[in-house]
Amino acid sequence: MRMGYAPYSPDLSPPADRRRFPFYARQRGIDFEIANPESAYDIVVVTPRADLRAWSSYRPGRARVVFDMVDSYLAIARWDPKAILRGPAKFLAGEARHPFHSYRRSIERMLQRADATTCATPEQAAAISPLCPNVHPILDFQSEVVAQVKGDYRAGSPFHLVWEGLATNVRWFGEVGPALTEVDRRHPLVLHLITTLEYREFVQRYWRRQTSRIAARHFENVRLHQWSEDRVSVVATACDAAVIPLPLDHPFVSGKPENKLIGFWRMGLPTVTSSTPAYTRAMTEAGQDLACATHDDWIDRLLRLIDDEEARRVAGQTGRALAEQRYGDDRLLEAWDGVFESLTARSRSQPA
Repeated sequence: MRMGYAPYSPDLSPPADRRRFPFYARQRGIDFEIANPESAYDIVVVTPRADLRAWSSYRPGRARVVFDMVDSYLAIARWDPKAILRGPAKFLAGEARHPFHSYRRSIERMLQRADATTCATPEQAAAISPLCPNVHPILDFQSEVVAQVKGDYRAGSPFHLVWEGLATNVRWFGEVGPALTEVDRRHPLVLHLITTLEYREFVQRYWRRQTSRIAARHFENVRLHQWSEDRVSVVATACDAAVIPLPLDHPFVSGKPENKLIGFWRMGLPTVTSSTPAYTRAMTEAGQDLACATHDDWIDRLLRLIDDEEARRVAGQTGRALAEQRYGDDRLLEAWDGVFESLTARSRSQPA
């Protein structure tokens, strides 16, 4: 069987290339090649960074297509300016061979072409199912960054908060900067950011930015740590709690899955988040009340953790128990197995 993968990047360095299908393929001993739409494959897994115009019309023989879409593109309004510009931007960046005007429409056509779709959340699956009924919500594999687990929940002064992610997303600390500053007046804080020290704008190719300058706009006491797979859990577990701010009025961003929260929980870290649908659902499953909808919520939840060692211990350990039970590697591998089993079943049900 010839298996192809149309990645986010040919070097497989972006997070989704490391933590989704390629990780599954390595664990299951599946050989694959970087896919070319002019070649014939038995199965090809396509990501949103690929040439969607080419792959949505890909029909050699009985080839099966899996579309792995982990972001909430269908939540973006059709008239959103960034949505309108995303198609031309991808052509100019070389991600598409031909210009197109509606990235939303290209996503819809890809979903209609796909024999199966993988996404990240039940909310995304509900939006996708009218276009591709064979949809499977699966979170990212996290084990390669969970090298250490927090065991000591004592905290001193200052209290150390941690966040991990793409440098472009440091801007979302604008949502909580005033709350952090107010808490800092009562209990000194240090915010640790595990990310790249610089990044580029416009499809991650142009306008180099210094991450430190973006972070300094939102909070004064920031320490940057260069991201590396073997250092994430070392830095994170040395901190006292994690924070994940996201804008609740931005449908694409607030539709993000609970991957980051599950990653911190697998490290045993108590974590305070914005009350997005995914984070609120996960918090409810874990029996926790650390999701925030308002400025006052952030202050209340942070002070609660700062003042109470037992609260930190309970939040870290109950989060870890849920993450290991629901989202450990074995469960995620089985979920991906189900995706490819569904293709076999679909093939048998269709006439030759």
